[in-house]
Amino acid sequence: MVEMNAEQRCALGHRPRSPGVATVLAAFASGLVVALLVTGIARLFTDSLALGFLLGELGLLGGVLLYLVASGRAVGRALRLRRAPRAAYPLALRLGLALVVANLAATVILGPPVSDIQFLAEARTTAERLVLAVGVALAAPVIEEALFRGLLQGVLEARLRHWYAIAAAGLPFALLHGPDPALFFFFWSLPVGWVTWRSGSIWPAVVVHAVNNTLGVVGLFATRPIEPEAVEQGPGELGIAALLLVAAALWAVRLCTRIGEVAGERPVAGVAKAGAQVAGRARNNPE
Repeated sequence: MVEMNAEQRCALGHRPRSPGVATVLAAFASGLVVALLVTGIARLFTDSLALGFLLGELGLLGGVLLYLVASGRAVGRALRLRRAPRAAYPLALRLGLALVVANLAATVILGPPVSDIQFLAEARTTAERLVLAVGVALAAPVIEEALFRGLLQGVLEARLRHWYAIAAAGLPFALLHGPDPALFFFFWSLPVGWVTWRSGSIWPAVVVHAVNNTLGVVGLFATRPIEPEAVEQGPGELGIAALLLVAAALWAVRLCTRIGEVAGERPVAGVAKAGAQVAGRARNNPE
């Protein structure tokens, strides 16, 4: 009988269980409970929306991680924390810029993001703006991509065609940002989800998300808050915005294709190949 070491067993699939749909739903419920608990306690000491947002994001992630660890799941694999090819990152940076252009064009067509403007306007002090910048530009991209594109989409991909899984994971992500901009964020999430599926890693998606959020925060901080009702668009501005939106969409499609080209083998194929190699060595070198 051939004995296999831990590395060989891992390659052949003898590893901590992957989470199922029920586990993911329970993990998200646990995260929501922790997030509500943390933000509720924070409200007793401060009324800072910036701090509440940051603590809520961290609480959501913490609750999900606690449930996954307690249920014996492999957290890193479940959240798709593996490294992506280096060539994917500059392409992801450009994809983030393409989606920023799409965001600006959609803002002209659909109107200013009222909830975002009001939320950022609440950060009046330098300390609050710093906390808000950390929460929106750093914490949110990592946490939201890990949970929605990593955990939820990863589980759905094992049960659905990848485009259905990407769309299904994008829906709750879009609704998280509020009912008014939900449609835009749903379409925004599609290329991000495709990049995650193709690379097998959340890190390119984190780059895309961080670019979008960082430039959005900088732009809103750099300009004085405006009343959405005061913004009027003429037919000329709407036409230019529509052309920009189409151009940004085509640019995003091209960048997604390039990221797919540099991604190489998907992780599932890589594991299967490793398992076949280990099994072959075992057959050729019986004890």
